[in-house]
Order: sequence, then C-alpha cells, then structure tokens
Amino acid sequence: MKVQTLIAGGGLAGLSCARELSDASRSYLLVEKQKEAGGLCRSVIDKGFSFDYTGHFLHFHKPAMRQWASRFIGKIFKERRRHAVIYSQGGYSEYPYQENNAGLPSATNRENVLGYLEAALHQRFGKKINDSQNFKSWCLDSVGPGISKNFMFPYNQKLWKFPLDQMTTHWMGRFVPSPKIKEVVDGALSKKTSDSGYNATFLYPDSGGISLLPQGIAKGLSSLWRGAGIQKVDLKKRRAWLDSGFEIDYEFLVSSLPLNQLVECTEGLPIKLRASAKQLKATSIYNINFGLKGQQPIPYSWVYFPENEFQFHRAGSVSACVPTVAPKGHFSLYVEFSYRGTKPNPAQLGRHAIQKLKQLGWIDSEKQIVSRVDLDLPHSYVIYDRYRDEVTAELLRFYEKNGVQSVGRYGRWEYGSMESAMEQGIQAAQGILTGSNVHKK
Repeated sequence: MKVQTLIAGGGLAGLSCARELSDASRSYLLVEKQKEAGGLCRSVIDKGFSFDYTGHFLHFHKPAMRQWASRFIGKIFKERRRHAVIYSQGGYSEYPYQENNAGLPSATNRENVLGYLEAALHQRFGKKINDSQNFKSWCLDSVGPGISKNFMFPYNQKLWKFPLDQMTTHWMGRFVPSPKIKEVVDGALSKKTSDSGYNATFLYPDSGGISLLPQGIAKGLSSLWRGAGIQKVDLKKRRAWLDSGFEIDYEFLVSSLPLNQLVECTEGLPIKLRASAKQLKATSIYNINFGLKGQQPIPYSWVYFPENEFQFHRAGSVSACVPTVAPKGHFSLYVEFSYRGTKPNPAQLGRHAIQKLKQLGWIDSEKQIVSRVDLDLPHSYVIYDRYRDEVTAELLRFYEKNGVQSVGRYGRWEYGSMESAMEQGIQAAQGILTGSNVHKK
C-alpha cells in the first residue's frame, strides 16, 4: 500500500494532523495501536461513571487554537473553575503552596514567609537566578528554604522519583507559579483562593469525559486504522511495517509515538543516536479511580500530598467540579501514584488508597465503592535531566532530515499540554501542505 502521509499514533497530535490533511483533501493514513483513538486523552465509562486517564482539563492560551478546537468541542465543553489545595501538617492550604501559607501552623507560616522574603531580597540585591541552575537550587533561590523543605522538595521528589539536583528548570515555564512578594504576604495573613498558575479555569463536558475531544476531531476521518501498531520503519525506503506485517510506503511520516519507541522501531538508526536515546527518562503514573455511593465529600478538584505518610502524590474528585460525571447520589475520586521502573502492586496501592481516604474523611467505608478502574500510564512525565535537551534536539533533527516529523508530548519528549499537542499536529500538516520544513526524497 502507498500513501502520501503516514501518521503514526492517534493521540491529539496525530488526529489534529489528520484533520488538517483531510480538510485539505490530501492523501493520508493514520494508524493507532489501540482500538480507540485519543492516546492518553481518553476516558473509561463504568457503571455510569466517567473516568479519565488521569486529569485532562482543557485550557487554551492561544485564541487561534481555541477557535480551531471550537469546531469539535462546541458548546459541549463548558468552563469550570479549579479548586486545588495542598494537604500537609494535618490541614488544607490553598494552591499554590508558595503563595498561600495562612492555612498552615503559625511556625511553618513564619518559616515559609521569612525564607521567601530572604530569597526575594537576595534576588533583588545579590544572587541572580539563571537558566543553568538545577531545580533544587532554583527552589532555594526562588522560594526560600522553608517552602522548599516543607513542600517543593518532598512533593517533587515523590512525583518525579529522580534527584532534584539533577533536573534542569527547562520544563517549568507556566507550570510552576512564581508569586510576587505582595501575594505571598497577603496569602500568609488570610486564606484565599488563587488564580495563579496556568489552569485556574478549564473546559470540560458534563458527561462522556475528555474522550469527547479526540472523538470530535476524529469524526468523519475516513483513513483511520485502529488496532494497527507500527512495528518497524525503514527511513531510506520510506516504508513502515505494521504489527500484522502489512507494509505501507509513504512520502512523509508524522509520528506521535513516544520518541524512545520511534527509535526502537527505526531501521538503520546510527548507533550513536540509538545509544543517546537510552538516556531519555520519564516517570510513570498508576491512576486508581473510584466510583462511590454517597454525597460529595470534598469541594476540591485535586489535592497535592507532599508528605511521605501518603504514597500517592495527588488525589482529587472530578465530580467536585463536574457533578454529572457520576450518577445521582454518587461521587468519584481518583488517586495517583508515580513510579519508575517496575509497575507497583495494584492490590497494595488500592489498600493504601482506601486506608488514607478513610483517614482523610473522604470515604466512610469500602462498601461505598461501586466502581474501581485502574489505569496505568507509562512515561507520563518526561524528566528534564542534563541529557534531555541535547538528546531530543539531536534525534528530532535526524528524523526531520529523513522526512519524519515527530510531534506531541511524547513525540517531542516534553512536558506539554493538550493545546500544544494539537498545535504541533496542525503545524506538521501545514508543513506538508506548503512544502516547508519537509525533506523529500
């Protein structure tokens, strides 16, 4: 079989690329290994509950992207407001931690604020923060020793499972709020909700979960093969083999496969590049979702847990802000555990989650549970160590020179959003349509 453009992977990036090519009446074929398109932007419906593959809340920062997506989300996706908090030292404080100390014990409040003010003075009159710092030193220099010790270090160590002094700051951007002095002082005097961060509001449907987004983009795409994974790619011959052995000749390849996976299936990749790719690292997430009988117990969209007493780093309730994701008289909770290497024991994680949810007062009894859906998310969070930037740049340059555009959160091996994944898919298609940034035979 021969196609002009082969798209590997049916996540948001791959689907967006296919949509652009389809709208331009250009030849393409999208192949997706799973039976359902969407990648990790999918939902599971069980016993009337909708559970996502961990938190997928849609937010836009570029009007052009919101306008593009509006064709697929229409009025089904409604604006919601985040209510995020941190649970530490036996109580809840508002998100972000570095801006809200009023809910903490007075000694911790004082330690955090004084440390922050000292760090701010050093920045203004002495030491300057630069891009070459590692994440651990950035925390100390930016938010001070108190906030670092009480939240930034323990939470991020639990999440990343990687030494913080070996991580760069290149992943942070809008994902780590940096409050002003006035905001920190105000947040120490009185408890207040905050719109800091990139996701104070988000879009989400009443029912059906985040799957409605990829389903909307995929609607009407005729050249979409599900249950068809890429096994091997020969860049010189411009040929790909599916798991079934079926051969596809292509002119252009757009891949949203995880970059390390693309490397594994590439024939004739230089030995040096293959060796470099082994340095790519990521943290995986094991996500347990519960559907329960009873009244909504918490008002929080999600809660961060920095303390080691809790094996999970985050838990929350989608039904707290979107009640219709659960049947009437029910609510939903989710708990997230990060891991690297061997997948943890689901039974042990479940026991721990239930025990701690009882301790927190979120549930009264296991008898409330009417649904449990476990979802394993390999390489959810890309680790930005000192190798990541150089290795990804080298690989992406090589693939581009050989007619391959690697796109999406895992295709670019980055800490990206749903918006950026869709945008990258669109840009790949536009490059093919205009002949720019594409290397032909």
